Amino acid sequence: MLRCFLPTAVAAALLMSPVQAFHTDGDHDHQQPPWQEATGWPDRIVVTLPEEPQTGFAVTWRTDATVDATVAQIVEARDDARFDFGAEQVDAITEALDLTAFEALGQTVEVELNAGLPPANFHSVEFTGLKPDTIYAYRVKGAGDQWSEWLQTKTAAAEGPVSFLYVGDAQNAVRSHWSRLIRAAFQEAPKADFILHAGDLVNRASRDYEWAEWFDATGFIHGMIPALPVAGNHEYQRLGLPGAEQDRVLSILWRPQFTLPLEPTLDDDLQEVTYDVRYAKDVHFFILSTQNNKVEQQAEWLDRELEASDAKWKIVSMHHPIFSSGRGRDSADRRAALLPVMNKHKVDLVLQGHDHTYARGTIGQTPERVGFADKGGDVSTMFVNSVSGPKQYEFQEDGWDRYVDEGVVLQRKAENTQFFQLITIDGDELVYEARTATGALYDDFVMKKNRRGKKTITKGATSTMDERLFANTGEYDRP
Repeated sequence: MLRCFLPTAVAAALLMSPVQAFHTDGDHDHQQPPWQEATGWPDRIVVTLPEEPQTGFAVTWRTDATVDATVAQIVEARDDARFDFGAEQVDAITEALDLTAFEALGQTVEVELNAGLPPANFHSVEFTGLKPDTIYAYRVKGAGDQWSEWLQTKTAAAEGPVSFLYVGDAQNAVRSHWSRLIRAAFQEAPKADFILHAGDLVNRASRDYEWAEWFDATGFIHGMIPALPVAGNHEYQRLGLPGAEQDRVLSILWRPQFTLPLEPTLDDDLQEVTYDVRYAKDVHFFILSTQNNKVEQQAEWLDRELEASDAKWKIVSMHHPIFSSGRGRDSADRRAALLPVMNKHKVDLVLQGHDHTYARGTIGQTPERVGFADKGGDVSTMFVNSVSGPKQYEFQEDGWDRYVDEGVVLQRKAENTQFFQLITIDGDELVYEARTATGALYDDFVMKKNRRGKKTITKGATSTMDERLFANTGEYDRP
């Protein structure tokens, strides 16, 4: 799985001092938990999607550095007790990772938060030539005969309904507080086709302990339901190097632990953070990396890809919102580069994070008509900002009034609330639900599109929750 495209991401396994039993990072003191350090047993197993997931999927996992070559097995799932007869074995690609230091701009950058951790090996396979809309069982190997359990995942259907979960920033208190949200999402939609994470999966990009929390919180979920990850600003580590053009580089753990589609037309530092997935005939996803400073190049790529796509539904996900909802935040440069492309191609849905608030609103096909959106009027694009973790911010004082010239109208907002979103697309209809960690329905809408591409939105009548604001919710103290 050697996909280290930049010097900043190149890492080699080095001999390290024994693991320290106690870690202090200035924010939390903790004993190293038994589920953090790599062993000969495979762990951190995650399924990800290729560009065309109808005929394959990728699996990535971790072991300690003693496992320098390994394999995975796959078989079409059957109802027989010994379904595993006839399983095919596939060689894995192995990448060694030094968790304590990496090379950037000709200098060695130490990852102090990982001090004392030994190197680990990350392994990946890409299963190809599979049948669409078919359940497969697979398992991955560590040292000797140390195999994972058999896990099941399903390839995408060529066409038909698509249902997926979308969550914003997990970021903080991931194991203690975010875990209940992602597990509630799984309880609500255990057969979701995949889960889209709109950036800031962790707080400190290259801190292994936080990634250990993320994988522990999700448990077996991403071994069965593919992850569609978006890189947020907290997936980029500050270098602190004098004279550096860009002060942040992608987490040393991102590429080793996620196997994502490559885009040959993009620069090396955009590989596996800017990509697209055509999940079905009608549904096409485009993922951007808005912390990367090459937003203009991504805008040009997005323009080309949207122009070339004949999918009925086009969905963009990125971390920084086009229209900010967190107080004191705005992304004017990103909006200037990306919004014209989205308007040009009438993107249906834009899924974002970053602002630690909830906001949903539409742009009409002309500013004069956007006010009719809630009455079933013609609209162009729906924008959503959401947060799934416990860190919460205050909403913008002026709502979205500052964006009136762009024609966007805020339709639902919230503070102090963790959300997951369930989105289902079937033919001419997209159904959206935003739910709280207890499963309560807070917001929903139905977007319909006719044969000419005209879209209408109607507000569902099922949500009975009052608007959630710091003024009327429980006490809050950042975890």
